Amino acid sequence: MFPHVSMPTLPLQTLEGREALDKAARMQRRFYQAWQRQGGQAARRHRVVLGPVDLVLLVCLTLCMIAIGLGLDRMYPVVRPSLSHALHEDLPVRPFPDCADAHDAGVFDIPAGTAAYTIDQDPDRDGLACERF
Repeated sequence: MFPHVSMPTLPLQTLEGREALDKAARMQRRFYQAWQRQGGQAARRHRVVLGPVDLVLLVCLTLCMIAIGLGLDRMYPVVRPSLSHALHEDLPVRPFPDCADAHDAGVFDIPAGTAAYTIDQDPDRDGLACERF
């Protein structure tokens, strides 16, 4: 490769004798195991697409987790609110969002305890909301 660099030759041991075949088989087996480990790790490291079996198992696992979650949600509703409550707004509906709407509807002096009374529409906290000024 490089003309000005000389590489010393490595001494190679020859396989001769009665144990030559056993030694060759052991070396071949060790080489194959090392090659298999390297190839297996490289294949796992560079694999992007799931195989068909992996994909089926992933879908089954996901569906089982959803079914278990919904089942527990229905079995133990007291522990926490169910998922359906998260979709609905729990805020009370106010008949008059502000006093201007109440005055336009002809409603004044809304007493405390009625459905239309809200504390934020009663600035002086005397129990009457949207008073006539």
